[in-house]
Amino acid sequence: MELSVPMMIYAYWAFAFLVGIVFFKKDILTFNRDFDSRRITLLVASLVIVGVNAWVYSHSTSDGGRKLDLLTVLVFSIGNGIAETFMFYAVFRIGTALAGKFTQNSWALFLTGFVFFMVYSGLIHGLFWINILPTHVVQTSPYKPLFMPVQMLIACSWALSFFWYRDIRSVIFLHALVDLTMVCNVRFSMFN
Repeated sequence: MELSVPMMIYAYWAFAFLVGIVFFKKDILTFNRDFDSRRITLLVASLVIVGVNAWVYSHSTSDGGRKLDLLTVLVFSIGNGIAETFMFYAVFRIGTALAGKFTQNSWALFLTGFVFFMVYSGLIHGLFWINILPTHVVQTSPYKPLFMPVQMLIACSWALSFFWYRDIRSVIFLHALVDLTMVCNVRFSMFN
């Protein structure tokens, strides 16, 4: 029996929420209140990058004439913002834990976690999301070449937020904004 697209998304989210509870219970229930200048700069830079992403994404995708489903916008933005943040950070932690067996160099730990984060991100988008979302990339857009560099900046800023501050909440919010941009531009429905 083949699962519908919404059921595949819900199953992915259910798994991700379980991962979040197992890996990040402490991080979910507590919040690092240390807002030094580095963290404020990182958060401002992350917001700017998310804004640039919205512009690039809006200019390199098409809604295919589909109507905007406001319930999908709300559910997907929040649900995927939480779920994928949990998955990205779980994979990031696996990378840092493996590197920690060989070194305590903070940059080596971060880079290993970041590579794991990027590999997972590429796999989930390449093997899952691209196959279930409707066609939406405008291949001829002059802004399409900017997409991957902006995604790398997003991933780097989010990885640093977690590595330095274990900040899941801010990144969930930022991820929800990225997902809001995506769902408003792609315009698919989880409820039809």
